[in-house]
Amino acid sequence: MHDENAASNAPLLRIPLFPLPTVLVPGLVMPLVLFEPKYLKLAENLMEQDETERYFGIVKTIPKTVGTADISINTIGTIAQVQSMELLPDGKWDMVTVGNRKFRIIELYQDLAYLTADVELLPEETQADEPDDEILSKLTTAFDEYRELLGVSIQDNEDLPTEGQTLSYLITAAAMFSLDEKQALLEIHSSRVRLQKLTKILNREVAIISQLRCFPTYEPNLQVSLN
Repeated sequence: MHDENAASNAPLLRIPLFPLPTVLVPGLVMPLVLFEPKYLKLAENLMEQDETERYFGIVKTIPKTVGTADISINTIGTIAQVQSMELLPDGKWDMVTVGNRKFRIIELYQDLAYLTADVELLPEETQADEPDDEILSKLTTAFDEYRELLGVSIQDNEDLPTEGQTLSYLITAAAMFSLDEKQALLEIHSSRVRLQKLTKILNREVAIISQLRCFPTYEPNLQVSLN
């Protein structure tokens, strides 16, 4: 893959695309099982690459019409770097990926079995995007209240990340927000702004849960860690 510190005017990167009804954030480990013929072909092509070149883009799908198979995709997604892949006895591929750089789709191609695209790797966040202590404190307080209301045990020695980008993506991945909200959070460039938006969403969810007193019948996975 291209250098992660490359300038924003670097040449476009041609990548395979894997549209999914989910949002992959940088740092999140995402297991996948590939079984559709077009993605079995993708897996075969990935196996021909060096391990460092085994990657593709995950983009969230957008249903066009309820009750139909028509979909479109968001233009901003995340590179999924393949950590391991194994051909199963039934012909499916078992794969573990981790979210890497964010990208913007510039042009789509449909000349292969699966979608490909020319993408622009989005610039890395800078130190200026880092939140101050007040923003971090408000966010962690809101997240703790959110988890407590959902019955998730919080260990006394549990330490959330203090680095803004990592913390923002961890909570985006773990919390039970709508996919549209998670996509909107992914598209925010500044971790400072992303954390402020997260705090507003968490406070909203806390107010709704407190008022309705409605809880899930299972324990949400709100102790997710990023890679």
